Amino acid sequence: MTSIAGRPATAADVAAVAGVSRATVSHILGGRASSFSESTREKVTAAARQLDYRPSPAGRNLVTGRGDTIVALAPNSTIGQNQQDALDRLIADAGSLSGNVVLRFADEDPDTTVSSLLRLRPLAVVDLGALPQEARDRLAQQGVPTVPRIDQNSQTVHLDLDIAEMQVSELQRRGRRPIVYAGLLDQRPDPFSDRRFEMFQDISRALGLSEPIRVDIPVDADGAFHALAPMLPDSPVGVAAYNDTVALAVASVARRLTLAIPDDVAIIGVDNTPAMQLVSPRITSIDVNMDAYIDQAVAELVGYLKLDILLPPRSRQRPLELIRGDSS
Repeated sequence: MTSIAGRPATAADVAAVAGVSRATVSHILGGRASSFSESTREKVTAAARQLDYRPSPAGRNLVTGRGDTIVALAPNSTIGQNQQDALDRLIADAGSLSGNVVLRFADEDPDTTVSSLLRLRPLAVVDLGALPQEARDRLAQQGVPTVPRIDQNSQTVHLDLDIAEMQVSELQRRGRRPIVYAGLLDQRPDPFSDRRFEMFQDISRALGLSEPIRVDIPVDADGAFHALAPMLPDSPVGVAAYNDTVALAVASVARRLTLAIPDDVAIIGVDNTPAMQLVSPRITSIDVNMDAYIDQAVAELVGYLKLDILLPPRSRQRPLELIRGDSS
């Protein structure tokens, strides 16, 4: 902050420069500016910029019972590029939301996670796929909003279902074939595969396909071979991979078995990792546009927190896009 006689600027300093009351400064910079004229808002924000003033998190905590922390809550699993992109976006938008973003991994027990979050007294929680609805409800009862919404009336894209449908559709493009779901096996638990595999089961039944097979594979060459090779049927098969790294492991197993890609084994991943377009054959993938996901989360946060700001969306693209390579 800019020093005022050797000290950080205060709300009183902003009020003096802007020619308004200290209460006016608190209201406008606290996100309650709608009752003030545009000229008054501009004077206050200009004075705050001039003095490099930031509202006191401790003061807001005393008034609202909440701090300025926005918790990005990730499942206790290996972080993929999508979650990294989401965190970067949240950090970029946090200043406009008068908050600071911290990343936290969920505990195995949702109740333990919620209790820990409540001790933080966060401004809000952005759920990256870690919380069941019951845990969200408990946070809401304590005044902590969780976004984006997952109720039936919301516009939240059910990413797992959409990903599963896109993967199955692409794997059937060259003709009907059974589905193998290749999950990720590493030191962290995988919170997504159980739910996603259930969706593959439902989709396969609806299309009259044979019951899908699930196999969780490590991403080292020998481990992947020993896990996946015995599970591959003799007839052509489609492998829907948890992410692009798993898809690459599946491709290595197919080559080791001298199976043709995509004629014998069609493969599709998730994340559209740039490296997947540098291998041969190029891996078909689904690009997950996290900007669209975070746009919705940020818009809901602005509404929940009653902030008088307008953040333009960063993305007008579809949340999911098929990036077709040579593996399907």
